[in-house]
Amino acid sequence: MDQVILGNVTNLGGNLARRCALAAQLPVATPAYTIDCQCASGLMAVISGVQSIVSGDARFVLAGGVESTSTANPIIDSQTNKRMQRFPMVPKGQLDLDMGIIAENMGEKYHISRNMQDEYAYKSHMKAKKAFERKEIIQEIIPFDLDQHIVDQDQCPRFNTSVEQLAQLKSAFREHGTVTAGNSCPINDGAAATFLSDCHQVKDAQGYYLDHATVGVAPNEFIIAPIMATKKLLSQLHLTISDIDVVELNEAFAVQAILCCDQLGISEKQLNPLGGALAYGHPYGATGAILVSRLLNSLNRLHRPALGIITLCVAGGMGVSVLIGNKFWQK
Repeated sequence: MDQVILGNVTNLGGNLARRCALAAQLPVATPAYTIDCQCASGLMAVISGVQSIVSGDARFVLAGGVESTSTANPIIDSQTNKRMQRFPMVPKGQLDLDMGIIAENMGEKYHISRNMQDEYAYKSHMKAKKAFERKEIIQEIIPFDLDQHIVDQDQCPRFNTSVEQLAQLKSAFREHGTVTAGNSCPINDGAAATFLSDCHQVKDAQGYYLDHATVGVAPNEFIIAPIMATKKLLSQLHLTISDIDVVELNEAFAVQAILCCDQLGISEKQLNPLGGALAYGHPYGATGAILVSRLLNSLNRLHRPALGIITLCVAGGMGVSVLIGNKFWQK
């Protein structure tokens, strides 16, 4: 292993990637660094790993992300000595809206009703339920021992939920709003990693990184950024959305997912076939690498050359999209 690159958002300090590499008993000569690109941290770690290989700086890279919001240290404002819910996403003096409020604003702007959001969230849970029942998620998970309790499945999906139950939840960010805890992604812990190398260095690659696109948008409209990033990516390669077999769209909010699907023309068949973040949750720094694994899980079931896109919105006004070919892809 020539490098370790990990995304992380809340477990600040100490170069977490280096600590993880040492904990994994990799050689002390293996360098490691940590990336904070908010929700896209894990995906940017993968992109950075690819760039290290392309530049000749490394042959083999372990790239991914880790997040443990449940054990994160509190953030204290040095001016007020009060606890902060999060770091600022924009410079001082600019409008720094809560992400839930932005989702509310965008839902109102684009006429996305509460019922539409709840129905979308329900479908995400049902896709996850089906994937669990068919044991399709097992190959993505490495069981581990937590205080003599073996954790071997995601704990967040609510398989017994219904649209009626979701409709009973109170709005989370604005009185009489449409965005609730049920149609927003849960915040949870998670970790994932991908092994990257030049395609000539390994015989049994699970997939091929092909290209990526990043964009910036107004911070108060960050949830539309995946639309811009995906359009840019498709344009770069002279593709259309119909050329893509699977789209792994990180479901930060049902509002965001509905908007992206409508404006990009993503079909129900293409979208998050094993369920999305509204069911599984969103461990910020790990999500991008989790989606690499999930995308390849779906693409490689097709047993033919297939293309997939991973796309995320990023707090502060950014979007990232990555194009990946499955293990049958011919370059």
